[in-house]
Amino acid sequence: YLAPQITATWIAVVFIFVLAGLGLKTEELSKAFSNIRFNFVVQAFNFGVVSSVVFGFSRLLISVGALDKALGDGMVIGASV
Repeated sequence: YLAPQITATWIAVVFIFVLAGLGLKTEELSKAFSNIRFNFVVQAFNFGVVSSVVFGFSRLLISVGALDKALGDGMVIGASV
């Protein structure tokens, strides 16, 4: 018995990512590993700096009453993902 909610979401997503990974050329993968420092800086900026700025900005707007708390939390989640 297949559960459609599991089959349609998790298995399909995993399948798509596996197919995309198999389609990568080894040259591109080795090129990405050679730029590991640059890739780390980009990831740190995106997850650290951008998330922190959005968190601070949303808390500022919440404190002055210009933004609802739920919307501010959504902004932080959206910036962190």
